[in-house]
Amino acid sequence: MNLFLTVPTRYWLISCIGSVWFAMGTLDYVMISYKIPAYIQAVPEDLQFWLDQRPVWFTSVWAISVWSALLGSFLLLLRRRQALGLFVLSLASFLIVMFWAYLSEAANMVYMQSTITHIFNALILFSLIFFITFCRRYIQTGVLRLAVRGNRAPLV
Repeated sequence: MNLFLTVPTRYWLISCIGSVWFAMGTLDYVMISYKIPAYIQAVPEDLQFWLDQRPVWFTSVWAISVWSALLGSFLLLLRRRQALGLFVLSLASFLIVMFWAYLSEAANMVYMQSTITHIFNALILFSLIFFITFCRRYIQTGVLRLAVRGNRAPLV
């Protein structure tokens, strides 16, 4: 039985697009966290200052958000239903980061970020909600499944 014939093409297309999208978010996190000079220079100075002063917990929750979304998208490619839990974790941590960044007077991010950043934050929120819905749909149709254990032939 060929697994690619039983899974709709749109599933593979959307899963691949999701992997690339969430990989870009992870790349952004890595470039900012490791302070890659060429990348940091493109960030406005007041935001650079804030990024240097951000709390450790903020960076930790942001890391949970980006890495769980990336891992969830990889699990989609492996057709594992555990992807849903990772996308929910990513959404929860993303909301924590965004609520603090937008509502905290210490952060005051609303005024520092550009319109493009606000648009990207909205796109991230939309994409996480979309992939949670996507996972739920394909769990119901049986495309996403639990890992099968014990049914493999021994390696000889």
